[in-house]
Amino acid sequence: MNKTRTRAGVFASAIALTASGVTLGLAPAAEAAAPKPTGCSAYVSHEDIHDAVAWCSKGNGTWYVQADCTSAGRVNGPYRGSKGWRKGATEAASVLDCGTNAWPINLKVVNVSG
Repeated sequence: MNKTRTRAGVFASAIALTASGVTLGLAPAAEAAAPKPTGCSAYVSHEDIHDAVAWCSKGNGTWYVQADCTSAGRVNGPYRGSKGWRKGATEAASVLDCGTNAWPINLKVVNVSG
């Protein structure tokens, strides 16, 4: 009777280890499959015409907005904004503030990484 229980225990342990190994093996693969940010665009803010904004609609990672700032007869830059990022359901846009007397031009999204 003890021999049967021992074999059953070893067999159950082997199944448990195999199952946990398969589960652990899949977890990193699923995490690694998360794509870097895509669907990125840069635009002038709808709330403040002096701000450039960059946004990526899908994926996890970071990005930056880059733009020149123009004012009366001058163009300065290019400047890079704050870091935009997404991790799961939490996200933030990249923003560049050109100041009260300047406006962003030549906007683009740069340094997209996952």
